[in-house]
Order: sequence, then structure tokens, then C-alpha cells
Amino acid sequence: MFVLYKIIIIIIIITTGLCFLPACFPRFYILVEEKMTWNDAQSYCRWKYTDLASVRHQKDMDKLRDILHEKSDVWIGLHADPEAWKWSLENQDSHDEGEAGFRMWARDEPSGLLYYTLCAGMEISGEWADHLCSASLEFICYNGTEGRKNSSFILVNEAKNWPEAQSYCRKHHTDLADVRNQAENDQLKTMVHNQHTWIGLYRDSWKWSDGSTHTFVNWASSAPSTMHIDSCVISNSNKWINRGCQSLYDFACYTDRFQNNQVVRVVLKKTDSSVDMEGMKYDILKGFNQKLKDHGLSEDINLKWVKQPDGKIFHREEREEEEEEKVCDNNPNKLWN
Repeated sequence: MFVLYKIIIIIIIITTGLCFLPACFPRFYILVEEKMTWNDAQSYCRWKYTDLASVRHQKDMDKLRDILHEKSDVWIGLHADPEAWKWSLENQDSHDEGEAGFRMWARDEPSGLLYYTLCAGMEISGEWADHLCSASLEFICYNGTEGRKNSSFILVNEAKNWPEAQSYCRKHHTDLADVRNQAENDQLKTMVHNQHTWIGLYRDSWKWSDGSTHTFVNWASSAPSTMHIDSCVISNSNKWINRGCQSLYDFACYTDRFQNNQVVRVVLKKTDSSVDMEGMKYDILKGFNQKLKDHGLSEDINLKWVKQPDGKIFHREEREEEEEEKVCDNNPNKLWN
């Protein structure tokens, strides 16, 4: 007679221990040797894994290095942050709540979303537009005092690029002009007589594709470059270099083990009631793994038994137990284990 046993197994694509801190979750990197743009690589990684590779710390960097094997030109998930605008004036103590975020962008500005670094200028209309920081424009400096009492703005009628204008303002005044509110913006508007005039707002920041805020970096000695279109990052001999996002490179994805869990319930039959299923659990698991391998599904898959509250893995089906009890009632000489 066949005796049915119910088995519950769990398939964990990538296994993890019990940990509630994001840094504790193990991370697996996958090298995809197929040349794509950065955006296409991002879409591929999000579809098949978790995202383009992000690196949280040196241990992650070591893991990524192991799968790249000194390979050059591989996209990772770092790219320019199009929203990370900030003021040149580092001391923001004189700003009231919300003033550091004051913006007066013209329609359809900022427009250089694909650029790595950009700087802001004021138009004659008093609205702002982004420009390449290498452009030569007049600029407005700020002379600051404590609490901004008796502070002033100074228009410099000399064309400089944005870094040069910043250096000039810091040497001769306080800094490039930052604009806290509409009243100050209106004041600067009366000073502007050319189409574009530098103010102190700029964008020069990086973020990870998955939205994480890791601060770990591994730039090459000459990176990041100042080329304004180099907005995405590759690993080159395990150092990071920024490149144009439309370039075609292989890429590295990552996946976290805890994100791909699937519970599968199966029913097994045995012909010999004397067989110890608990004692054979490892052999049974080995057989399942071989089946996965035969079908090409073993990569990154780990099978694990899940114990029931009583500590056992295998349980007889209630249906069969009822049927077997009827057999026992009809055959009192039948012994059951």
C-alpha cells in the first residue's frame, strides 16, 4: 500500500540569515557580457535581477572585483543626480526654513538632465536656466554679514566660467550669490543686463540606480572627469570612471538573496512504510537539486527544508490517515508504525 507524505520545501534563490539591517543582507553580483547603453543595462538588471550594481562598502567592492576579474569597461549603477542642485555658499545658517530650496527656474528648465555637471544662470526675466559650467558669463557675488543684515549683491562685469567666478567671489567678497526668496530674486533681476549671468547654484553629485544613499566611492585618480556629458559610471580595472551614458559596454547587475523567496508544497509517495523519511531528507534534497540541474535551473538556486512547528519536515496527509485507519479497523492483525 502506498502511504502519502506531505513535504514542504522552500526555494531561496539567494539565502540570507536573520538580519534587519540593510548592510547585513548578502549581495550577489552578476556580470552580463552583452554591450548596452547605461539605460538599457539598467532596464535589463531590473527585469532579471534587482538593479545595476551598487556598492555599499569595501566588502561589496571585493565581491564585485571577484566577478569582474580585472575586466575593463563595465557599467555599474552610479550616475549623475539630475535633482542634486545646491548653493556655492556653504554656510546656510542665514537661511530660514525652506529658503535653501528656493528655485526660480524658467519653463522647461533645468534642461540638461543628461549632463554630469551644470551651473545656473539668471536670465533678464529673473528666471533661471542651466548652462555648462565652462561657459564664460558675467556673475553676481554676495557680500554677507551675520544674519544677512546690511548684506549686498555685487554684479561683476567680467566674463568668467562658473568655477572662476566662484573663486573670484570667494577671494574678493563672500561667495557667488545665493538667492533665498522672491524678494532677493527681484533684487538680482534689476542688476542683470545680459541674457545669462552666473549665480551660485550648481549641480555636481552622483546617485545609485537603486536609489540607495551609499557614500562609498572608488574613483580612478583622474576621475570623475569634467566632461559634461560623462554622466554614467563604468568600472575600469576595478576603478571607476565616468562616461557618456549612450556608450555601449558590458554591465554588472546585483541581486539580494532575501528578495527572491518562493515556498513550494509537494507530495511524495513511498512504497515501504518502514522507510525513515526524516533520515533521508538530505538524499531527497540532493535529488531535487539534480532535477533542477538537469533542467538548467540550478544557478543561484538553493533548496532548503522548512520545519513544521513540531520540528518535523514530513507529515502524513490526513486523507490517507483516515483511509488507513479504516483498513486497520477491518484488519486488526495489521500493524502500523
